[in-house]
Amino acid sequence: MPQTAGRRLREDVIRDLAIQYGIPANPVVFADTPAAAGEVAERLNKPLAIKLVADGVVHKSKAGGVLLDIAPADAEAAVKQLFAEQRARDVTPRGVTVEPMVEAGPEVVAGALHDPGFGPIVMVGSGGVDVEALGDVAFAQAPLDRDGALRLIDRTRVGGVLRRRFPAGYAQLADLLVRVGGAGGLLLSEPVDQIDLNPVVVGAETLVAVDARAVTRPDGIDVHRPLPDPKTLYRQLKPAIYPTSMAVIGASAHPDKMGHRAVRTAVDQGFTGALHPVSRSAGTILGYAAVSSIAELPEGIDRAVVALPAAAVPQALADLADRGVRTAHVLTADTSDLAQAVAGTNLRVLGPNCIGHYTPYSRLTMIGQDASSKEKGSVAVISQSGTYAGDVVRRGNELGLRFSFVSSVGNCHDVSPAELLAFCEADPDTTVAAFYLEDDSDARDFFALAATMTTPVILFKGGRSAVGGAAAASHTGALASDPQLLRDAAADAGVVLVDSFDELMDTLLLAQFAPEFTGPGLGLLGTGGGVAVVGADTAHESGLVIPSFAEATDQALAPYDAPGSSLHNPIDIPTWSMVDDSGASIMGRLVQAVAADPAVDCIVAYTDMGTVYDMKHGSDAAAMLTDMARDISAAERGPAPVVLVLRSSYSAEQDTLVRALRAEAASAGVAVIESVDRAIAALGRVRRLNARRG
Repeated sequence: MPQTAGRRLREDVIRDLAIQYGIPANPVVFADTPAAAGEVAERLNKPLAIKLVADGVVHKSKAGGVLLDIAPADAEAAVKQLFAEQRARDVTPRGVTVEPMVEAGPEVVAGALHDPGFGPIVMVGSGGVDVEALGDVAFAQAPLDRDGALRLIDRTRVGGVLRRRFPAGYAQLADLLVRVGGAGGLLLSEPVDQIDLNPVVVGAETLVAVDARAVTRPDGIDVHRPLPDPKTLYRQLKPAIYPTSMAVIGASAHPDKMGHRAVRTAVDQGFTGALHPVSRSAGTILGYAAVSSIAELPEGIDRAVVALPAAAVPQALADLADRGVRTAHVLTADTSDLAQAVAGTNLRVLGPNCIGHYTPYSRLTMIGQDASSKEKGSVAVISQSGTYAGDVVRRGNELGLRFSFVSSVGNCHDVSPAELLAFCEADPDTTVAAFYLEDDSDARDFFALAATMTTPVILFKGGRSAVGGAAAASHTGALASDPQLLRDAAADAGVVLVDSFDELMDTLLLAQFAPEFTGPGLGLLGTGGGVAVVGADTAHESGLVIPSFAEATDQALAPYDAPGSSLHNPIDIPTWSMVDDSGASIMGRLVQAVAADPAVDCIVAYTDMGTVYDMKHGSDAAAMLTDMARDISAAERGPAPVVLVLRSSYSAEQDTLVRALRAEAASAGVAVIESVDRAIAALGRVRRLNARRG
């Protein structure tokens, strides 16, 4: 089907093409004059739908370009009047399409397009002229198989209606979606860019597409391409992530220079490999002999940190490639396209415009050593924001997170987020991977690869309001700018989305401490009934349930009953009843009893610190809270993760105590999170995340 790229196809052409692919579409005849329309109407001899064909008119109904239920004898006159009305609006008609009317039924939209970031995608939802206003649509990456098509339909409200009331149409709609966006479907087999079937009218036994539009595909869109290979990317990027030798290009003896900081952080952190400063002005930097040029470096260095003026970076990368340096991390901003600079070489480049890299395995950091733990872990974080990368390391150190690596990757000119994702899948030291990304340019490969992985993936996405970017030549193109595309792509791929930095850190913390947690049952216990009520709402929204306790659990809890207490799930214990007659905490015993319940898979234990400080003097309150936190952390809990919520009043004294207790709890594998809502929501996310491990 040779066509000019970006040209909107005439409706009868796209309808005929759809029929070739087995898509049930109402046959359409094009007529360029009123007389020709009358002749077509006479042949069809049925009530007709007549639709305007004119350049620049996309939504015909809104433009007054659709005539319905026209008798064959009235067709010619109706088209004459239509043309006259459109010319009065400065529209030049090219003709009309003529087709038989279709029996009324539920209307759906089925569409597909090549999104600039997400690649080929398929859409389905509630159709008709108000499809954008209804917003009842769902997206999936192509190619789509039948099971995927059914899951896609089920994410819409109209899908539930069809499944219950029109089961035959529901099944046929899944088949239609595969014919549009399957491996051998229209989108991937023909040079079309956007396809819109709207409405598709669903009847009792069949469905039919009664309106269609499509735009031809521009050249240069790669419909079929391989995904990044984890083994290959692990081999290529291990020298960048876990280097055994490193050069700093643009190293400086001046403490305020970026090139000095790159050397300083490596020295302070105790970098375990060979370190080679390259400086034109300094002979020695922090005790390391410097060389004056890249040509003087040993061959085959694992990683080069580049801190040069932007104009000098491309040549430096070419020189590094000539010396056999395996990877480079470019800190400089505002460079030219670095992918072009290393094209045809074996050098892989992270950046530009970033702050560096942290890994306890090679003793490297991009921030100060006091905030950079030397303890090894298995959490990987890749961030396009240097600020967030530094925050992850600093706050992670306080929270008790332990990382395999954290990398600031900036603009990703060469090594893409999907390639870094592939590395994480093959990395034996990484068990969970989190990303902060700011654009969708790599979304196609990122989500398609994530769908094949066993490593759980978390995504914190900046710029969610600007998802997509296809021109709105169709309903599908217009709706692809909605954040629903991001949410659906993530859901299909098993990627857990977070909406804030706090959510990211909460999720990482629980992913570290609860790698096997997958059950829905939540045990909630603490001080304050209102907090529990709102917590129950959050649990429902997060896919968790608050089950009734078994009889054995009720018996184990009975000795701790007191006036004002409720020992049913959620448990509400007044602050003054958190201790026994000797003054010792009973909270650990409550946690142990709840954890033994067969319906409980996770526990949130909380207390209001302000109330304790109201009851007791400062040191006595701190002692009571410390005893309670230690008691909970030491409780026998089996496989059930426990989250401790210390609800501070934000006084300096309470916040200092929280910091100390958080470190103690983390050493016992207990996460401390500042609110019950955040704790429960994080458990819900981690439960979904851990499903990937199966």
